[in-house]
Amino acid sequence: HDSNFADTSNLVVQLCGSCPAKLAQATTAVLDIYWNKNRILPAGIDLNLGCPQECASREGFGAFLVEEDPGLVISCIASMRNAIDSYHNKMNNTNKPTLSAKIRLLDSGIENTIGFARKLKSAGVDMIALHCRQKADKHNGDADWNAGAKVVAALSPGIPIVLNGGISNYEDAVSVMEQTKCHAVMAATGYLGNHRCFDMKSVEPEYLALEYLDSAEQYPPPSYLYIQKHLRWIFRDTLQPKNDPCFDKRDYSDYRVKLLSFLVRPYLRSIEQYRLFVALYVKLSSDEKYNQAP
Repeated sequence: HDSNFADTSNLVVQLCGSCPAKLAQATTAVLDIYWNKNRILPAGIDLNLGCPQECASREGFGAFLVEEDPGLVISCIASMRNAIDSYHNKMNNTNKPTLSAKIRLLDSGIENTIGFARKLKSAGVDMIALHCRQKADKHNGDADWNAGAKVVAALSPGIPIVLNGGISNYEDAVSVMEQTKCHAVMAATGYLGNHRCFDMKSVEPEYLALEYLDSAEQYPPPSYLYIQKHLRWIFRDTLQPKNDPCFDKRDYSDYRVKLLSFLVRPYLRSIEQYRLFVALYVKLSSDEKYNQAP
């Protein structure tokens, strides 16, 4: 879907897997796709070593691969490094993609996390992104910024460290960078709910949803299910508020419960239908505010 120069030149493509040979082939295939389309290579290739989900456990990649076979991880990184270097040397005078890895804090402690990060650096990564939670935490609880600061201190200035976990606005980003001295921060779930989370002003969810739908129309996702899930992230705080003691997700007289249930109906499959959903949200939420006005 990345059909123009600007998209490709800012793109980092993340791969997952556990076979060095297949990851090398996948790296080369990704570079081929973008070179043949735009005569430019993406900004980087990343290896997912932080996924804590069941699919990663079942298939043996992500954070599970790191805990179970760190030596194999290093072989995977080395094979991807070689694939990038070989491709770049063959093309001549092209931008050289970086190689990065996204990891989590290891279950075995901060010293082992630092040691593993150093091995990644020696194997050829140009940058490391660290989710400051352990595998079992997934996306829950507070991120351990003290541990992140220790990793930054141990590996700087030799390699950029990007920290991740619970960053959902501009203030979070500044605070983490000042506290840890990391080179950058990464937003994940916070960005899913609000792609303008680093703007220093509030944006209503209906505007975020319409902007997202414009993007989904230009760059169609593989399935309408992606759109449904993304809209649920955008409307989560308003349709399923955690801090409203009066909210009951079983109360179908509440328009919010009805809308959240309606959003996952299988017959909603087109961009236009989802735009009508947003319009319905605006009407019902406006009616609610009007009815509550003194």
